[in-house]
Formats: sequence, C-alpha cells, structure tokens
Amino acid sequence: MSDLGLDTANRSQSFEPIPAGTVVELVMQLKPGNMGIEGLCAQSSKGDCAGINVEYTVQNGEHEGRKLHAFHILTGTTVGHGKARDYTLALLRAILEAINGIDPKDDSPATVARRASATLSGFNGATFLAELRIERGGLKPDGSAWPDKNVISRVLRTGDAGYRKLEQPAPSATLHRLNGAPAVVVKPNWAS
Repeated sequence: MSDLGLDTANRSQSFEPIPAGTVVELVMQLKPGNMGIEGLCAQSSKGDCAGINVEYTVQNGEHEGRKLHAFHILTGTTVGHGKARDYTLALLRAILEAINGIDPKDDSPATVARRASATLSGFNGATFLAELRIERGGLKPDGSAWPDKNVISRVLRTGDAGYRKLEQPAPSATLHRLNGAPAVVVKPNWAS
C-alpha cells in the first residue's frame, strides 16, 4: 500500500475556475493567526489591515477537493477596509445561519443572542452550500495578470432555492493561540 494517497486526489487536472453559478458544498478551515480576535487573525502583506486566512474545500460532487483561498478583512486603516469588514461580517453571518438552519429574517431574542455569541473558532469546520462566481485576476507587480479564481458569490440559507442544512462535523476542540499565550481549547459555537 502506498502513502501517496492518489485514491483521494482531485479527479480534475484542470486549474480553470469552477463555472460561475455552480453551487458546491464547502468546508471552511481557518488558518492559524497570531493576533486580533481569538488570536486567529493575521496581518495583511502590506501591514495595513488584519483578517482571517480561510481555506474552503469543495466536498462531494464533480469538483470535490478543489480549494478556494480567501483573506477576509476584519480591521484596517482605510474606508475600503471598512467596506471589506462589512462584507466579511455579512458572509460570516450567512455561514452561521446556514449551518444552524436560521432564517435570515429571524430577529427573535434567542436568534439575536446566538448571532451575538458567535466566535471565529466556531466557524472552523463549518460545512455549507455556496454559489460561486469568478473573480478576474488582478495585475502582478511585473504587469502580468494573476489567474482568475473562484470566490463565494452567496451562501445558501433558509428560504433560498436549493438550500439544505448540511451535517456538521462532530464537535471537537479547536486549538488556537491568544497573542502568543499557550493554546486555548474552544468548543465550536455550533456544537452547543
């Protein structure tokens, strides 16, 4: 038996983006950070903002195993960073509602409290349906273009055509560091 693991390798050799409008199951994985909220944030390469590095992996279907990478801004120094923060918070709210089967229009005290008590570590392992779009590659410093890539267009939630609440991974502790302090174990919010 080989340790190479080709039995689980991506079926596609293509690096072309998944077609826009495709709905996929995504698993969200937060990459380690060293600052900010729960010690899970990282500073941008320019040093003018901070956010979370996230890897989304397509689960099941034709595109299984494909990955999307994103840096979701949570703080920054410009008006643009403020808009990016608003986008990040709206995305995280949509994911929270999707994984918990919460109607986006539900403003009951219990639901408001659940949204307010969300933690970043609680999103680690979150599994949800999302529609993808293609973001055109920007310019590199040498003038050539970065390749186009997939990004989340929208998260499917209660009331959306095709929405279904997906099974979440078994509750497990998430390890993270708080500003260089020893690792802290936090139970994901959805496991409550």
